[in-house]
Amino acid sequence: MRVHGRYKIERRTGLEQRNYERYKPELREDFHRMCGYCGKSESVTKKGFEIDHFVPQTLAKNLIDCYDNLVYSCFTCNRKKGAKWPTKDSSLAHNDIEGFCDPATEEFDSHLQRDTDGKIVSCSAVGEYMLKKVFHFDKRPTEIIWKAMQVIEMKRELRAKWDVLASSQKDEYVQLDEELESLLEYIFDKKE
Repeated sequence: MRVHGRYKIERRTGLEQRNYERYKPELREDFHRMCGYCGKSESVTKKGFEIDHFVPQTLAKNLIDCYDNLVYSCFTCNRKKGAKWPTKDSSLAHNDIEGFCDPATEEFDSHLQRDTDGKIVSCSAVGEYMLKKVFHFDKRPTEIIWKAMQVIEMKRELRAKWDVLASSQKDEYVQLDEELESLLEYIFDKKE
């Protein structure tokens, strides 16, 4: 399964160049309100999302305001990646052993995937580098976050279905909604 599940990340084209900070609304939409690296949705975190420069600013000043070099990233992934770039060559993202893969490319899925439990796993040496040496997905609760996201998505789908029912049946929805909220609180409180 893909790190981003059913969502395919594609950056739009044709944007007028501007200061990179002003691209955040478009990035947020293009990345489906989830971190390009770990797939965490805004719906499961209180920490803000940030703009990461895929090729670090220190290495490629000419790409600072380039939309194709920007990644919508959770706070944690952005801090862990920082200015790391093992190849030291701005045109070479990885050397087949170390480095990165742009999450808005199909190549990303050949390096990182999710197992059946939702945990992020590597599929290549580059994936292993990203997983263990940079983002530390092996030490983060990626599967719990993924499961919580699935519960939230199911809740949205149920809410949409229930909203079309007659008001006489909405009392059942309120009870179900409270049960789902309790389940989410349990998941986040236990962190197992």
